[in-house]
Amino acid sequence: MTVFCTRCGTQNPDIAQNCSQCGAALPLIGNRPAEKPTDYAPPYEPYQPIQPPSAMYTQPAPQNWQKAGADKKIIAGICAIVVGGFGVHKFILGYTNEGIIQLVLGLCFGIGGIIGIIEGIIYLTKSDEEFVRTYIQGHKGWF
Repeated sequence: MTVFCTRCGTQNPDIAQNCSQCGAALPLIGNRPAEKPTDYAPPYEPYQPIQPPSAMYTQPAPQNWQKAGADKKIIAGICAIVVGGFGVHKFILGYTNEGIIQLVLGLCFGIGGIIGIIEGIIYLTKSDEEFVRTYIQGHKGWF
């Protein structure tokens, strides 16, 4: 009678306790050794929790928020409320395309100011950490 190794599949004599090829402990079913590869249970694999996608792709936030761009929060928020129709706050944050779009919306249709007020309030109500993650690192252009 033979025993098959669960790790490498090597055939071993039934009296062997460890695999002659890899040294792994040989399986027992009840009180007898396994007779063929399908008789043994798969090797135990410890549980490893799966990380959510957001945890895999986000970068750790820097500790010094002022150097990371949080100093732009107050300036961008006030400019958005006062002169939001011209998209100045977008240019401050480095969003050139969004700033041009807001400038056109403000001059042609008059809704750029409303968007600016809403965005200014959103900017000023966020924490420094959240502002940096959303608008500096995440490059979220609108709202």
